[in-house]
Amino acid sequence: MSEALNRLRAAAVERDWSVLQDTLAEALGEVEYFAGLEIGLTRAHDHLPIFEQYHPDASWARALLVWLASYGAPPADLPMDAGLSHESPGANNYVTALVELARSAERKTPYENRIRFLANAIGNLIVANLAAYWYAENDDMWDFQQAHGSEIDEETGEPISQTVYASFWLDDEVAARDRAAWLAIADQLERKMKG
Repeated sequence: MSEALNRLRAAAVERDWSVLQDTLAEALGEVEYFAGLEIGLTRAHDHLPIFEQYHPDASWARALLVWLASYGAPPADLPMDAGLSHESPGANNYVTALVELARSAERKTPYENRIRFLANAIGNLIVANLAAYWYAENDDMWDFQQAHGSEIDEETGEPISQTVYASFWLDDEVAARDRAAWLAIADQLERKMKG
């Protein structure tokens, strides 16, 4: 097994995001580009119904995924709507991931940068999924955070958005899902390395 995969698994168990994405990029560099792209596209496709539930008019997301899966390259121009804010749990992480998947497929971009875009996309897909899960379980928190996020929490002295985000990030089930997602990616990469 590769040293990068060993480090990726160790960082996943610790939820060490300061190491995870760089190590993922290193591990992605050890497989053929399209094998890594498949991991990202599959995760993006799996999350698409959640995104479309909140943003049914954002048909560009599905079209972009179909284009990337079909041609292995981005369209000449990304959809204009990809630059808009999408207000729902995890949606902006998801949109960022789609844009980074497209950027990773640009053949004129240096290969190392393509791999970093791909690693960043996969990380954003994980966060999108975690946020969608947690806010669905705590459905009152999204509206509360949107309405009061910039206000200061009297108990902590922090903005309410930070308090809500900490509750999300420190949630036991979110932590378990985060670890599981990274470990699943490590397993997928290992299978692809073995060919």
